[in-house]
Amino acid sequence: MRSMRFVTIAALTCVPLSVAWGAAVENRSLPFAAIPQNRPAIDLDAELASIAPTGPGCVVGLKIAGAAPVTRAHGLADLEHLVPLTVDSVLETGSLAKQFTAAAMLLLVQDGKLALDDDIRRYLPEMPDYGIPITIRHLLTHTSGLREQWSLLALTGNGPGSQVHTQGTILDLASRQEGLNFAPGAEFLYTNTNYALAAIIIERVSGMSLQRFTEQRLFQPLGMGNSRWREDFRTVVPGRAMAYASTGDGFIANMPFTNVYGNGGLLTTIGDLLRWNAFLDHPSDLHDGEALVAALQKPGKLRNGTALEYSLGLEVTRAHGLRLISHSGSTAGYKAWLGRYPDKGISVAVLCNNGGVDPVDLGEKVAEHALNGSGYIEGGPASPAARKSAPLTGMTGTELTPYQGLFRNPVTGELVKVEVVDQQLTFQQGSAQVLAQLGESASSARTGVSCGLSGPRERPSN
Repeated sequence: MRSMRFVTIAALTCVPLSVAWGAAVENRSLPFAAIPQNRPAIDLDAELASIAPTGPGCVVGLKIAGAAPVTRAHGLADLEHLVPLTVDSVLETGSLAKQFTAAAMLLLVQDGKLALDDDIRRYLPEMPDYGIPITIRHLLTHTSGLREQWSLLALTGNGPGSQVHTQGTILDLASRQEGLNFAPGAEFLYTNTNYALAAIIIERVSGMSLQRFTEQRLFQPLGMGNSRWREDFRTVVPGRAMAYASTGDGFIANMPFTNVYGNGGLLTTIGDLLRWNAFLDHPSDLHDGEALVAALQKPGKLRNGTALEYSLGLEVTRAHGLRLISHSGSTAGYKAWLGRYPDKGISVAVLCNNGGVDPVDLGEKVAEHALNGSGYIEGGPASPAARKSAPLTGMTGTELTPYQGLFRNPVTGELVKVEVVDQQLTFQQGSAQVLAQLGESASSARTGVSCGLSGPRERPSN
C-alpha cells in the first residue's frame, strides 16, 4: 500500500495571497462580509515558503472579525497526477474531529436522550464493570482510565496500517480489558478509545449513523456541505487530497486505511472549518447553540477538583496573554490544526497532506501574524510553541549513544525509539523529532539528561 515513490516534479501551482484590509469583499459563503478598515496587509506567503511547492503541502484559512475570510493553498494534492491543492480540497482532520463528536453527544443531551454523567455501560453493556462507573463525561474529557486503542492493537501486531479496523474492533478490544490505567476521574490521559466509544454511543442512542446524525444536526444547518465521516476508507470522495509521508529521497503515500471514526476520521475543507469556528464565536445559528458552545468549551476537572485544559474535544489554553481555544490532529500523512482567539475575533484553520509539516506551529505563526497585523500588542508570555529549546550542544555522538534505546510508556503502552542521527539525539514515535536540551550546559545533560521535544505536538488519532 505504500510502494508509491515521489519523482521530482517541475510544476508549481499556488494562489498568491495577502490579506488586504483596505478593500471590502463580499463573501456570502462564509459569515461576516468584510468591512473596509485601515489595517496593514498581512502576507502569508512567508509562512508557507518552507514547504516545497512540488510536493504535498497545506491549505490555510484565516478569518478576522470585520474582514473577509482568506484562504491559501500551497503544494500538490496528488503527486502521481500533478493535481494542485486548492482551497476546496478535501483533507482529513485527525483528532481535530473530536469536537464534532462531543458536539453530537451534547445535542443528545439537549434532546433529553442521555446525560453526561450516565454510566457508559447503560449504552455499552459489553464493557466490564470496573467497580467505579465510567461516565460519558469521563470519555469526553479523557479521564476514563481506558487504555489507548492503537497502542493495544500495535502490541498484538495489528496496529494501524496492518489491517482494517472497525468500530466493532475497538469495542471488542475495550471490552476485553480487565483493568484501567487509573480510577475514572482520577487522572487525565489522552486516549482515542474514549471518542471511538463515544461515537458508538451516539449511534445507538440516536438510532442513526454518526454521519447521518451530524449531517442533519450540524453540517447542513451550519453550511458545512463538504464535511463527512470516513465510515469506509474505500469510498470515492471527489476532491480529496492524497496524504504522504516524507522519505530520504521523496515521498510515499500514507493514507489512513481504517474504518474507525469519532476519535478522528472527519473529511472536510478549510471553508467548512472556518464556518464551524464562526459558529463557535456566534452560536445563534443553532437552537440552544449558546448552551452547546458553552458546554463544549467548559474545561473538565478531576475528582479532586483539579481543573484541566481539556474541555469536550477542545483545548482551552492561553497564548500571547489571550485565551486560545484549539485542537490539532494527525492521522497517517494528514495534519491539521484549528484555533481561535475569541477575544480578538481571530480564527485560523490548517489542513495538510504532508506528514512532515507541523500544523500547530504553522497555525500559531499565522495567528500571531494576524494579532500583530490587527494592532494587538502581546500582553503576556508567548505560547509554548514560541519557546524553542536549543539542541544538545557540546556532546558528541559517542556521548549521546548511552541514551539510545526502545522504550515503552507503562501507562499508554506506546513505543518510542531514541537514537543518535547526525550527531543529534532523536525521538521517534511516528515521525522523527530532535530532542532538545533543557539544561544550561552539556554537563547538566551528562549528569541527568532532561530533554524536551522540538517538533510536532499534534495528537495522533489513527
